[in-house]
Amino acid sequence: MAPARAVDRANRIRETLVTPRLRLEPLSESHGDALYAVYSEPAVGRFLMTRPSSREDFRPILHRALLFTASHGMWAVFPRSGDPRLLGRVGFFAYSPAARPELAFLLSPSAWGRGLATEACRRALAHALVCHSWTEVVAIVRPANSAAIGVLRKLGFAVESRLVLAGQPADLYQAPRTALAERVGDAPREDLA
Repeated sequence: MAPARAVDRANRIRETLVTPRLRLEPLSESHGDALYAVYSEPAVGRFLMTRPSSREDFRPILHRALLFTASHGMWAVFPRSGDPRLLGRVGFFAYSPAARPELAFLLSPSAWGRGLATEACRRALAHALVCHSWTEVVAIVRPANSAAIGVLRKLGFAVESRLVLAGQPADLYQAPRTALAERVGDAPREDLA
């Protein structure tokens, strides 16, 4: 990739994204306290792959997410209305340069049941399809997390395999780029400029 294109792509990954109801801000250190509060909610914690038991435990989780803000895209999720309350985060991880990009999302229970996770994921995926040449995206979810499984299925993901993470079962979901492109729709005009 030419240097100018690489800089342009890096800048685009860190853009603020909007949906009809949400504003996705590139995740930053300033979101740490509010995001820790979401991670600490018991209803959220029961489905996490990595459950921080303290702010100290949360620091490396936040640090890793911040690294992916620049390389893959990771956003803090807010209501678009201007409400300053952080609802959660959405974005992509990969645990090595050759690893498959992993969609990861979580929302506070106060935002559950209204389609906001699907809306946030759809927007992040549409942006990723413009910014990256990924051939697929994966996601890991606890089998009991039926709401997250519903989000993934709506977006074109299917179960690939069963894993064991931190001594608990988890399912690896996968979606090829073609399925994602069909399900997330066209990228907003600002992503194509």
